[in-house]
Amino acid sequence: MEQVLKRHRSIWFFLKATLGGIIKNIYGFECEPADPGKGPYLILANHNTDLDPALIALSFPDHMYFVASEHVFRKGFVSWLLKYFFAPISRTKGTTDATAALSVIRTIRQKSNVCLFAEGNRSFNGVTGPIFPATGKLAKATGASLVTYRFEGGYLTLPRWAHSIRKGRMIGRLVHVYTPEELKAMTPEEVNRHIREDIAEDAFDRQCMQPHPLRYRGKGLAEGLENALYFCPKCGKPGTLHSKDDLFFCDCGMSVRYTETGFFEGEDVPFSTVRDWDTWQNGRLKEYIDSLGDDEIAFSDENVKLIGVELGHKSRPLETGKLFITRTVIGVGSHSFPLEKVVSMGLMGTYKMMFSVEGVSYELRTAKNMYCGRKYLTFFQTLYPDRL
Repeated sequence: MEQVLKRHRSIWFFLKATLGGIIKNIYGFECEPADPGKGPYLILANHNTDLDPALIALSFPDHMYFVASEHVFRKGFVSWLLKYFFAPISRTKGTTDATAALSVIRTIRQKSNVCLFAEGNRSFNGVTGPIFPATGKLAKATGASLVTYRFEGGYLTLPRWAHSIRKGRMIGRLVHVYTPEELKAMTPEEVNRHIREDIAEDAFDRQCMQPHPLRYRGKGLAEGLENALYFCPKCGKPGTLHSKDDLFFCDCGMSVRYTETGFFEGEDVPFSTVRDWDTWQNGRLKEYIDSLGDDEIAFSDENVKLIGVELGHKSRPLETGKLFITRTVIGVGSHSFPLEKVVSMGLMGTYKMMFSVEGVSYELRTAKNMYCGRKYLTFFQTLYPDRL
């Protein structure tokens, strides 16, 4: 065990020393040196970019382990490298993973630090999402200090829906350190409240607080927006929105320009931000759901792979066909699953989806062209808001 920990720490500090400056330059990242005190500790942070773990590593003096989505363990040799050098803790998206929680507790009790992203997902709209309800209970169960950490500017640097990174400014800072004694005096709900307050971030409110909004420069700034926004506010239809360069437009003629500051511009702009558009979209989705019959298809996409995820991080292709969702089922081709039996659902990246039915996990992956996986996720969450 000591030799394994020594290996993990050695590669950790080697990569920080050799790649840290490059990563900071790519993301325009600035971090305040974090002083969490004596470990072990549990770090909880908001989540915006694929390299958030590396950015947190650059902020803290000590080695730590990260909780990672289960799908990174199904990438062959790459997964072997990750496990050998970093040993991330696996958590399956689209499930309530008690095994991951136990692994976090065990790792911390072995005097190692652990970091997890409390939302479990990157933000699509620039606002920090809800945290898992059991997070506060987990923080108390570790018996360690709880450290909260917040990224600012990460969403506009690399929006989850986008195809490319933008060069601007991103900051990371430690927000608060809660001692084990302080955690003992709180209920799990109180711990959750502190976590939510500490990691809360609104990319657009942050821009409005600046004397002059920061610019995030890049190419194809609007490309991929249809991965987040799928209802047109002018015609009210889903699936008619497209993007090219910095333009986002609908078949009905509605068109806006996504600017370097992250705001929309143009004639008759319906909303100034992705956040506001998304808020309207949530209401429109509820109306749309209410208008559907139980067996009427709400959304569908062709050429989607249904994959069974087995023990030992093994994948088994089941079928490639049309993905569809109704008020009662989600399915691919001849396979269908009652939504009432879906425990929870999650997204990996922009379109890969995972869900669990009666203890069995499934992945949905495009066979050809990318599709908007978020519309299926928000459809499910609107029907079953208590199933994160």
